[in-house]
Amino acid sequence: MCEILLAVWPEPSPIEQVLEWGTALERYGLGGFGWGVAWRGPKGVASYRHPGQLAGDDAGRARLASIRSTHFLVHLRRPSQLTTIALADTQPFRAEDGSFAFAHNGRLDGAEGLRGRFGTKLQGRADSEVGFRLFEELLGEGQSARAALPAIHTRLGGTANLAFLPAEGAPLVYAGAPANQLWSFDLAGAEVVSTGLHSTDEAVFEFCFPGASHRARIGDGETAAVAES
Repeated sequence: MCEILLAVWPEPSPIEQVLEWGTALERYGLGGFGWGVAWRGPKGVASYRHPGQLAGDDAGRARLASIRSTHFLVHLRRPSQLTTIALADTQPFRAEDGSFAFAHNGRLDGAEGLRGRFGTKLQGRADSEVGFRLFEELLGEGQSARAALPAIHTRLGGTANLAFLPAEGAPLVYAGAPANQLWSFDLAGAEVVSTGLHSTDEAVFEFCFPGASHRARIGDGETAAVAES
């Protein structure tokens, strides 16, 4: 039941805009069980995570207020298993070297069968972290991010909307959770991709992104680049 938001501006912009959008996604998407944001900075991808609500995290927002970036990735959590509410299970996950951030919405049914493979690399209990570590492994084996995203879904099954924010190059999204479709659109000078509030209509634009233009649904099984130029 999570929601994902990825926004790219042509010039550095204040973080507050994506946090405002994220607050609306959290409210109407029934999130509030952990939130996080990753952004592209001068030394790679940085991130902030909090196991509670974005709407109530005044201290976190104050800490982040001065951040400006061209690239942001926000994750609003509503876990399949409420016993996994913890900082370690909060997304986006970030590579230790700051080379990328990764987010997942859905349920990776085969994650438990692969959990032992990653041992102490796993800090939490959520299936999404297994997907993150598998993605990291595939990149290390030489696969491109564009190939590795759908490979996670093929390997682990279930449902998987995935987002990849690299330190360099175009971010990618993969649509693999039909009940929570991914939309691309333009708004406030940014190219944006967002999940759709687990609503099969276009209500996400009414409640979260009024004024969005060039709206397009990303097809199931499709991997798309965001602001590739």
